[in-house]
Amino acid sequence: MKNFSSFFLSSALLAAVLLMLNPAAAQAKIWRIDNNAGSPGDFTTAQAAHDAAAVAVNDTLYFNGSGTTYGALHMTKRLYVFGPGFFLTQNSQTQAAPNHAYLDQLRVDPGAAGSLITGMTMYRVYLFASNILFKRNYVASSNHAVVIGDNNQLVGSYTPSNVLCVQNYISTTNGYRALWVAGGCSNIIVTNNFIHSNNPGWQAVYALSSLIFSNNTVYGILETNSTDVTNTYLYGGSLAGGSNSYHNNIGNGTQFPAGNGNVQNQPIADVCVNTGSDDGLYQLKPGSPAIGAGLGGVDIGMFGGADPYVLSGLPAIPAIWSFSAPSSGSGASGLNVNIKAKSHN
Repeated sequence: MKNFSSFFLSSALLAAVLLMLNPAAAQAKIWRIDNNAGSPGDFTTAQAAHDAAAVAVNDTLYFNGSGTTYGALHMTKRLYVFGPGFFLTQNSQTQAAPNHAYLDQLRVDPGAAGSLITGMTMYRVYLFASNILFKRNYVASSNHAVVIGDNNQLVGSYTPSNVLCVQNYISTTNGYRALWVAGGCSNIIVTNNFIHSNNPGWQAVYALSSLIFSNNTVYGILETNSTDVTNTYLYGGSLAGGSNSYHNNIGNGTQFPAGNGNVQNQPIADVCVNTGSDDGLYQLKPGSPAIGAGLGGVDIGMFGGADPYVLSGLPAIPAIWSFSAPSSGSGASGLNVNIKAKSHN
């Protein structure tokens, strides 16, 4: 009982929903990946779970939190991948078990089109497949962090379409790019992310393809091309690229041109609470100039818009954030278990 996991219940709930919505999902399996000592997981490494999953029936991989890595994951088949989230000790009501699920590298090739990856922690990500939802993940790297497409720039020629990069926390160091979008990609949607380079003179975003870029919080050079940048807070760094337009953004300096709803010279201490967890500090403070200043009257930044950033990247499934049980019970009195759960849409 002490090894009880929040994902144990969540996987059963998700399976029931899938069966009701899609009879074909009855063929799909749910695999539990857990490398903690004594845990009854189906697999202990990410790649072994992937390789055992069926092709094109939407198997689901649930990763339990762990203090050690699950290795690299090279996806060549469509899967739903769920982790427990991140910064789990920094924010309240997250997971009863506070460890994250860590991948050394994630590579999603075209055969994995239609996949979902959420709640994971990773060092490096390559998204080469179309129709991908990359949501609520934490990527922190001393190399290029998230690469979408690769038009013969790194390892090959990939120009995916319909890639949604939403509600992620992406950070890089050493002059590398936090988010790199190759040329030739289409319908790449980047919304409600935190995107950070540790130096304002380095590229946080480098996009050679046109993007839908809205409600992000960015530190570093924001280089886009043929993109309408909207509802974004650039709290350090500058703009680059060509044929862009800028509407209803805020900068800590004069990065965004005056007019079109843009606001200049707003330091982070005036815009955000600037205290708390690593992601919570970017929530808007009372009286912030970003409140209601976006297109359509929404808030500017990662916590604004129709699909705001979710603290700790908790996946959109129920999570047990408190679990307690005695070390023993009896046939007469049973075992009194106390559980507190919360949904995260």
